[in-house]
Amino acid sequence: MHKQFSVITINYNNLKGLQRTFNSVAGQTGREHVEFIVVDGGSTDGSAEFLRSRESHIDTLLIEKDRGIYDAMNKGLKAATGRYVWFVNSGDAIHDIQVAEQLLPMAVKSPDVIFGDTMFIDQDGNELGLISRLKPQPLPEKLGPGSFRYGMCVCHQSFLVRRELAPLYNLKYEQAADIDWILQILRLKPRSMRSAFVLADFETGGSSYQHEKKAWKERFAVLSHHYGWISNIVAHMWIITRRILFNLKLWKPA
Repeated sequence: MHKQFSVITINYNNLKGLQRTFNSVAGQTGREHVEFIVVDGGSTDGSAEFLRSRESHIDTLLIEKDRGIYDAMNKGLKAATGRYVWFVNSGDAIHDIQVAEQLLPMAVKSPDVIFGDTMFIDQDGNELGLISRLKPQPLPEKLGPGSFRYGMCVCHQSFLVRRELAPLYNLKYEQAADIDWILQILRLKPRSMRSAFVLADFETGGSSYQHEKKAWKERFAVLSHHYGWISNIVAHMWIITRRILFNLKLWKPA
């Protein structure tokens, strides 16, 4: 019998973050409903040894070289057998030990997408605040093709999708394939359901932060591809204006 949630974690040389992620998944009160898949790119910092020592708590463990973040995520997708796929990568975490159990009543209703709020954390796991409070774009009640036109309103870590609707990541994008992946799914006009509780913790300072200029260029290219170049220019004018107003405390998310 397939499990409800395939939680996919990728890791490369991030032992400290991996330990936090592992504990958040392995400690779930609804662990029996979770398929735990870990893909490690051949770490040399002790991550591989850590994973092998806890392999009994992992449903599928792959430790091998890959071609980068999204290649590893594709490996996880191909290994998944659960009804919903959920990416909680190394350093990130499921927000609370009861989240998987709390998601079950939503999964029973079989929406195409389940999404919710995200807690930003630092590298030590300290909470920095909710995305819905720290960003000017509001967290919507529903998701559709145009939801990301005016900015990322939902984090990748708090976005669950039925496995059969999940495409592979486009490897031509090195920093923004996750945005393209979500937008491909939203173009299908999925039936979405928002959770009333926080789903995931997102560790700031990851790959896109470390390669910020390239990430911004790729995000712009992805949004232009999905929404059109002129429309994207106009949208970014509003995004910039809204951010300025938000920083001046003249704008609050709806």
